[in-house]
Amino acid sequence: MKSPLFWGMVYLFMAFSFVFFAIQQKGRTGEWDLFTIALVAIAAYDFMIALRYFRMKPKTEDK
Repeated sequence: MKSPLFWGMVYLFMAFSFVFFAIQQKGRTGEWDLFTIALVAIAAYDFMIALRYFRMKPKTEDK
């Protein structure tokens, strides 16, 4: 099993990717449509998971 730091970095990369795609979609359409809002929501969820993994890291190093 990979470390929590690894999974935190994976989810952080995915979150930044979804933010990038949301910015690109907003630039193409010129407005906030349902797809853009969904991309931002997925990015927020990925940021939350990444932060949870980063907070888990110090607990696993103590063991």
